[in-house]
Amino acid sequence: MKVPFGKNDHVKFVKSIAIGLKNAKALNRYLELGIREGPCFNVVAPLAEEAYAVDYKDCYKYISENNNLIWYHGTTVSFLKNHDKSKKFDLVFIDADHKHESSLEDFNLVFPLVNDNGLILLHDTYPTCKKLTVGYCKDSYKTADYIRRNYFNKCEIVTLPFYYGISIVRKLDRQLLWMK
Repeated sequence: MKVPFGKNDHVKFVKSIAIGLKNAKALNRYLELGIREGPCFNVVAPLAEEAYAVDYKDCYKYISENNNLIWYHGTTVSFLKNHDKSKKFDLVFIDADHKHESSLEDFNLVFPLVNDNGLILLHDTYPTCKKLTVGYCKDSYKTADYIRRNYFNKCEIVTLPFYYGISIVRKLDRQLLWMK
């Protein structure tokens, strides 16, 4: 199957969102779950005051150049369950285990750790063919659907059908936070 985009083209998209948040003075803490070789983390982390990287593999050598790095070598669940709840995130990128159960658990655990109006991005939520649901993307597309059906009064979500799918979740209790 020919893919209409490059391997790490999603990085440009995530970086664009981070730049927008930074320009709006709304990017203090960034969290990335699933680092691999750090292509996304290394371009987004410098835009935030604090940048948290979580992976069960030892990826530190790929991301160690970031001065604002807070590295956690372990599972996403362990990190999220033990994270200081007073240190909320403005932007989260979930790109760890792509199984529905795992990505849903990551989402459920990270949601209370995100500021109102904060963004959670989930990768690989729109596989371009069935073959990718047993391989690369697995069944993480079910997580986006679950969020749509079960979090409808706590957030808004859209899934963009490119880069194997990026779902954008905005946590909110009202459309414009500055309106009381």
